[in-house]
Amino acid sequence: MAILSGATPMEITFYALTDTDPGKRLTTACRIIEKAFQQKHSIYVHAANKAEAEQLDELLWNFRPDSFVPHHLVGDGPTPPPPVRIGWQQIPPEASDVLINLHAEAPAQPQRFRRIVEIVGGDDAMREAARNHWRLYKQQGYAVTSHNV
Repeated sequence: MAILSGATPMEITFYALTDTDPGKRLTTACRIIEKAFQQKHSIYVHAANKAEAEQLDELLWNFRPDSFVPHHLVGDGPTPPPPVRIGWQQIPPEASDVLINLHAEAPAQPQRFRRIVEIVGGDDAMREAARNHWRLYKQQGYAVTSHNV
């Protein structure tokens, strides 16, 4: 999977999961986060809610024994923050490099990011939200690509 290779300004990619297991979505997010971190990006993950943010936070510590991705939940941790931040409320104004969107809503100002990654779960509600995001991005004139995972 070519994740974040050759990112250009305002690149939007959807990763559509064929597996309906909800854990697969977060595992996929971890893989993408790790790859983006290795490429020296700063990453903001916009979770659907606090529980999902906390679950992803915990999973990043454990998803691969040989991996270390410095991260924290927005509002916790050191200043300056680590390269990976996870939140579920308003996207911080300083987040501008890579957005990994797990939220049901598309970001209000997508143009402020170099790259947006949407991870689409296998259930109908997530797929419908993703279709709405896709249409919104296309209406705003952005190039959008998708990959089945």
